[in-house]
Amino acid sequence: MRPIRHLATLPLLALLVACTGMPTTEDDLTDTAIPRLLGPDETLVEVQTSDTEPLRLEGRIEGYAGPAYAIRSTPGERLKITLESASSNVYFNVHDAADGSATAVFRGEFEGRTATLTATAPTVWLIRPFQPRASARRGERIDFSIRITRNG
Repeated sequence: MRPIRHLATLPLLALLVACTGMPTTEDDLTDTAIPRLLGPDETLVEVQTSDTEPLRLEGRIEGYAGPAYAIRSTPGERLKITLESASSNVYFNVHDAADGSATAVFRGEFEGRTATLTATAPTVWLIRPFQPRASARRGERIDFSIRITRNG
């Protein structure tokens, strides 16, 4: 996985994806709500999972800076997303990139550390780990991991 630091690098991503045969195009990410959802300090990372093996992502939030993970889902597919951290001061939100309202479909600060989502149409879920504003302003660093299981 390589972080996508600027959306200008999406043509290269599309070329790489076309060569690997994954069902992705440049327009998939740029035509969604993702560019509007990302903060200036967030780094977009597109992730791929298999149907059989859970995926474990490890990351760090430093102040407001951190990764945002984009994961594709097909209709009827269920994702279980679990956040793990030694810190109780880290949360994650999940957005449906096809929804232009920018409203999170899961808000970890209120709903806990595990989200179970079922796609009703082809979509890209955007997983956005974050820390509360007070600790972000102090520039605190928080390590975390996210475990993603498909159809589990």
